[in-house]
Amino acid sequence: MQAKHSSYMTGFKPVLLVITLLFAISCQKSERIFLDIDFENAKSWHYLLGVDIKGKVTPDSIPQLFSSSLRTYLQGGISPVNKKVITLKTEQTRINSDFLVEQEIRNLEQQFDNVSLLFSPKDGALNLIDTTDMPVVNIGGWDLFRSFAKVLPVFPEAPVGPGDKWDRDRQFPIQTNHGDAIGHLYQSFIFDSVYQSTSRFAAVSWKFSYRIELINPDTSGTLDNLPQAGRGTGRVLLDLTSKRISSAHAEFDVPITDDYPGMSWKEVVHMEIIE
Repeated sequence: MQAKHSSYMTGFKPVLLVITLLFAISCQKSERIFLDIDFENAKSWHYLLGVDIKGKVTPDSIPQLFSSSLRTYLQGGISPVNKKVITLKTEQTRINSDFLVEQEIRNLEQQFDNVSLLFSPKDGALNLIDTTDMPVVNIGGWDLFRSFAKVLPVFPEAPVGPGDKWDRDRQFPIQTNHGDAIGHLYQSFIFDSVYQSTSRFAAVSWKFSYRIELINPDTSGTLDNLPQAGRGTGRVLLDLTSKRISSAHAEFDVPITDDYPGMSWKEVVHMEIIE
């Protein structure tokens, strides 16, 4: 009798383990939480932002490779005007580029160190402070503003659980070498998971598309060397305990097409908090 009981318990343990695992997964899926950012508990914070671009331009049908990278620190704080808006100021910017001369690089680094941005975690809006001029790199019209827009997520106002989806479609003004334009950004998000490590984290990922529309359509023919549209993916780790972004990463591709034969490029943007 004892042997039968022991055999029964031995066979029961794997079943119990599976039931426990399924129950844990079910609880995680049914758990609904607010994904929000709240920096009011800290007077200031630092992020490291990196942007790497590699591409190919084909002037006169002769392909030429180019690359550029930027590293900068973001000093963040609560806006004195609106406590729900975050100020981000770039500092200690370093740029490497194979298509700019040394003096152009130094000038850009100085300009980037004077950039100040306002970020609203609620709607994902990112704006320049009125006194700020955004530096523009002349190949592809690359600017820091668009890199920020790709890497920053927006979270829903209602509580969500793993597997839930939401999207965002917004426009924002940008400057190009060919005049003022409008950037169109569409992002489709999914709440991937919640896990425990040094803190409690929520993992969110998204797909996005981005395109540029010149305000003056008469100059649209000058956009041959400007990336007009592309697609990418992103992911973010949100620290649920501290209510802040721990890290964010986005990759963006602009392929060569029949309608856009002049240039292709790949952009990688990464941001992580520095304690």
